Amino acid sequence: MIILLIVGKPDAGTAFRIARRVAAQGKKLVILFVGEGCIIAQDAEQVEALGFARLYALNTDCPDPAPGVTLVDYSGWVRLLEYCNKIVSWT
Repeated sequence: MIILLIVGKPDAGTAFRIARRVAAQGKKLVILFVGEGCIIAQDAEQVEALGFARLYALNTDCPDPAPGVTLVDYSGWVRLLEYCNKIVSWT
């Protein structure tokens, strides 16, 4: 199972704690940062702490992501939606 977590808030600590537990159970996680959530994607320390997931950010919202975050356009967002089995939104 692959879960897409869409983060649109600058404070997603609770979501990340839950995501870490889900990853520990063997599920794969993809995190997409959009809107104000891109503040997290620009913080190298926070990005490093999310090493249990594949990280993406919407290119129109996140001009300068930290290393380890892949930029996607809206077509890339749709591909992530198609790729993942479940979608969770933290916005």
